[in-house]
Amino acid sequence: MQSLGLTPNVKHYGSVVDLLGRAGRLQQAYYVIDSMPMLPDMVLWQTLLGACKTYKNVDMAEMVTRKLVEMGSTSDGNFVLLSNIYAARDEEKENALYQHSEKLAVAFGLICAEDEARPIQVIKNLRICGDCHVVIKLISKMYNREIIVRDRVRFHRFKDGTCSCRDYW
Repeated sequence: MQSLGLTPNVKHYGSVVDLLGRAGRLQQAYYVIDSMPMLPDMVLWQTLLGACKTYKNVDMAEMVTRKLVEMGSTSDGNFVLLSNIYAARDEEKENALYQHSEKLAVAFGLICAEDEARPIQVIKNLRICGDCHVVIKLISKMYNREIIVRDRVRFHRFKDGTCSCRDYW
């Protein structure tokens, strides 16, 4: 910053940390804070914590929260943000399991099925998503296997790359 004719202060660094955080470059934002010639204030760390929430970076959020506690922060907002980051990560994992579990079940069926002439059967209490529907059609053609998926609404019988629902469900 001095090469630009600026006398560096915390506000200048805060702008850089904010921009890097918005761009998802959290490691670089951390490096800027960590290499400052003066002590960073709580606002800089909170700025980075906000970026951690946006990009669901739990590891860095935990480290930033520890830094804030070490600095004496008593703001409940820091812990609420950290809690929201945990919740977003858990929700993402949960959605991945609920939304695409058919693919996992079919893969497991392909690995474990001893009788290749026997159809693979998957029963699900949620509606099959479009992505899984397309993938299972392809798997049925590639592996020459009949795959039956019972979702919340109907049975889907995949065979030779087509589905009994004729792609209308």
